[in-house]
Amino acid sequence: MRKIAESVKNVRFEDLCTLLDNHIKPYCEARGLNYDHRHSTGTHHAFSVGSSTFNLVKPHGTPLLKRPYVESFLEAMENINLYD
Repeated sequence: MRKIAESVKNVRFEDLCTLLDNHIKPYCEARGLNYDHRHSTGTHHAFSVGSSTFNLVKPHGTPLLKRPYVESFLEAMENINLYD
């Protein structure tokens, strides 16, 4: 989390989705916390982690996420005590 927080402008969409689905999801499930990743079609992905909900939008022309999306992710991780 610290590496992501230190470079919020250099976080790849695919890397963050992989982190969420492969690491944060099992963490939440093991602790009885809510985790949901909704994506039907298009570029918008909605995540619910614990009591937080945030969106990630797959960027066009670059693999890097915009800063506000990364900050929303970090806030959600703070709410489940994975980042301070």
